[in-house]
Amino acid sequence: MDINKFRKKLKRYQEGQSNETESALIEAWYKSYPVDEQQPDEKKAQILRDNIHNKIKAATSNPPLIYLPLFRIAASLAIISTISLLIWKYTSSKQAEHLSYYTVTTGTKGIKQVTLPDGSVIWLNADSRLKVPVAFKGHFREVYLDEGEAFFEVKRNQYHPFIVHSTNVNVQVLGTSFNVRSYKNLKSTEVAVATGKVGVTKNGHTLAMLLPGQELSYNHDSGKYYQKTVNPDRVQSWKQGYTYLKDVDFKELSLVIKNIFGLSLKAGNNQVNAYHFSLRVDHHIPADQLLKVISQIHNTQFRKEGNNIILY
Repeated sequence: MDINKFRKKLKRYQEGQSNETESALIEAWYKSYPVDEQQPDEKKAQILRDNIHNKIKAATSNPPLIYLPLFRIAASLAIISTISLLIWKYTSSKQAEHLSYYTVTTGTKGIKQVTLPDGSVIWLNADSRLKVPVAFKGHFREVYLDEGEAFFEVKRNQYHPFIVHSTNVNVQVLGTSFNVRSYKNLKSTEVAVATGKVGVTKNGHTLAMLLPGQELSYNHDSGKYYQKTVNPDRVQSWKQGYTYLKDVDFKELSLVIKNIFGLSLKAGNNQVNAYHFSLRVDHHIPADQLLKVISQIHNTQFRKEGNNIILY
């Protein structure tokens, strides 16, 4: 969006002629400017309008004499980034203020399917916790994945973006299907796309726009992230009872075994703790059979101590 288009949207808003999407955009700008809470509502609204109008007018009243394509692109990106940050600030401060939420949880070996008020469907993997609204209100459809893994099949609505808040990153879409994996015991959060386009953000800043077959991994400790190519079918295969592990460390393998079989897999020595594993985990086979497969990967052995499985 260029400066002139934004000024036109502002004028339409002031004249009461803006549509729903334009109003949401302008109001996000309005809400970002603090106002004395003791003033009457009408007076606060007028101050907000005057404030934002003066700031935008000052920023756009002296356009450069030369309009280079590169400059216009940079200006547009700057405006989009600023608006995204303001919308993030606004939604973060208003989360759950006017909505009633309920929490859906799963335990070990548990998988649940949740249908949202807009018809979107969420599959919740084992040992997960999801907060969803009783009804969607306002301009955004927001849910909160507090812990675990979920696959989302979102009904498209271009006027009401769908936002998934996780502990470390947020995911915003209009309508698509994707997987979010955000266990606190793992070192990273992963967002993988099956269909459509998915935006991944952190504190209002866009990290990536992902397409089908792309995954973003965000490291919790370093804040670094990277993209890679994945198989869209395998991203959601855990719903059908198959989990694909590719070069995962022992800690991640242990989490998967606990979620599926309820067993605590522990390393009997430092060498085992440093191993990486690649395999397909069938949720339906006996645990002993799977443990034998795992042992064969690095020529190890295992023993049972109660509910603990020691790999050595």
